Amino acid sequence: MAGLTDLLGEGGTLKTPGLSDAIGGSSNKDLMTDARMVLSGNWGMAVLGYVLYIVLMLSFYWFVFSAAVFVGIAGGLSGSDTEAATRVIQGASQLVEFLVTGAFTVGFCSYFLIIAQEGEARLGGLFTGFKRFWKSFSVYFLSNLFILLWLLLLIVPGIIAIFRYAMVYFIIADDEECGPLEAMGRSKEMMKGNKWKFFCLHWRFFGWSLLATFFTFGLGYLWLTPYMQTSFSKFYEDIK
Repeated sequence: MAGLTDLLGEGGTLKTPGLSDAIGGSSNKDLMTDARMVLSGNWGMAVLGYVLYIVLMLSFYWFVFSAAVFVGIAGGLSGSDTEAATRVIQGASQLVEFLVTGAFTVGFCSYFLIIAQEGEARLGGLFTGFKRFWKSFSVYFLSNLFILLWLLLLIVPGIIAIFRYAMVYFIIADDEECGPLEAMGRSKEMMKGNKWKFFCLHWRFFGWSLLATFFTFGLGYLWLTPYMQTSFSKFYEDIK
């Protein structure tokens, strides 16, 4: 029941978007309108940034995978234990992926946060996470650890934890002085009274996601994802 109370509010009252008892003052509709306004002159760069983010991430993972395959082939040709080498290579690949996911996520959030804050796109924002590599990794590790621990207890507290720490990457992207634990604490405070509102903001894109998936064969996400991420950035700006 504690988890349900946390999601709904102190008195068990449902937190609907835009009500005055939420910390953020703007409704989700207004946040989405603001997102479209800042994107009106930046759609090209927003799509380019999203495509570049995907290319960079896939290129990195492909490089790690290719290196692993090369080492495995070389080990097989030399007569070593190929099966053991494969297991080691797979483990190393997964470790590298685990280490860099936080940096990629912070960079992605940073890029669209700059658009939301300044009304312009800067490709350098995509690399913010690597400039703050250990903070990005630490906040990725700790937030996911906390979420996993809550999920092991019950599904609902785990879902609540996901929304509780939803702002950590924006915080790291926005404040280079902020540490991982501080970011988690600040996200927790920001999301008090705003978890349901953020859930509803996600839900507003559900229909658009169906259209992008089934009617554009996924190509619609080139525009939908920047729109969503800019809206989430506006949400962060509204409650910080």
